[in-house]
Amino acid sequence: MNYDVIVVGGGHAGIEASLASARMGNNTLLISMLAENVGATSL
Repeated sequence: MNYDVIVVGGGHAGIEASLASARMGNNTLLISMLAENVGATSL
């Protein structure tokens, strides 16, 4: 599969970047090391 945008890191900023890219119509892939940390903010 081909992607227009690949976002590495599924923290809060990664989710925001992925959402913005997808809303612009790009085929977007989000890569995260741990599924349970997706959307987590840094401390």
